[in-house]
Amino acid sequence: MKVFDLLQLQEPSLKPQNCKIHFARYNQHEHPLDVFIEGQFDGWQSWQGSRNFKREFVMSFVQAGTTTSWLFVGLFRVKGCVLKKEPEQHFMYDLERVQSCEEFVGRLYATSPYTQRNSYLLGETLAPGLVVSHILPRRLSIADFPGYKLVDVPKGQLDIIVRDSIPTWRTALSNVKGIYLISDRKTHKLYVGKADGVEGIWGRWCVYAKNGHGGNVALREELGIDSLKRQADLRFSLLEIADIHSTKEEILAREEHWKTVLMTRNNGYNRN
Repeated sequence: MKVFDLLQLQEPSLKPQNCKIHFARYNQHEHPLDVFIEGQFDGWQSWQGSRNFKREFVMSFVQAGTTTSWLFVGLFRVKGCVLKKEPEQHFMYDLERVQSCEEFVGRLYATSPYTQRNSYLLGETLAPGLVVSHILPRRLSIADFPGYKLVDVPKGQLDIIVRDSIPTWRTALSNVKGIYLISDRKTHKLYVGKADGVEGIWGRWCVYAKNGHGGNVALREELGIDSLKRQADLRFSLLEIADIHSTKEEILAREEHWKTVLMTRNNGYNRN
């Protein structure tokens, strides 16, 4: 089934001729799928460098794994557009979600043969080949804990995991101490840290979720990490886990090992 045919059942006034399609891709700074899962997509999309939405509707998708797979994240009605001069010239769009199509947000996957880089397409250009691939039973959200070896979570998602105290994450991370890695997507530098407290890795990462820098002076100074925008560049993963009863000395020794192996004193954000 074609995506337009499905959504027109929900919103009869929608037509390819009155719709722009936004294929949101990685922009060298943010991954749109992460932005959507973190609940920031509407504001993120409203900021545009050009007048990209000169039609009544905007149908928005984020890239989902391959160049031809797209997750539907909303149908929007364009209510207005304002030119802004600061901090640089851009356009702020007033985009209103079309509520009749919200049941498919985060659930509908579509495929399209279009693979060129332009992210803002006329509806009639893509309508013939934009086809429903499958529909999830429930909206895509932060997954349950994937296992210690597979943890690689953006700062924005870590904030949600901690805020909502997602049970599988809290249980897994509360029961181990260990060594974690913070990766900076902007500079590609690394920071090795340790979690040696009674609340394990969960307790340590809760501090990062609260203030962005975990109370670490080096990170705060090196990254200017008080900035929320800068915090979005960080990803959290695990290098090594240890028994919750491990001593501080044992955890410190493993932290020293990883700092040496990854050379984060010379090429990263570790100072000692």
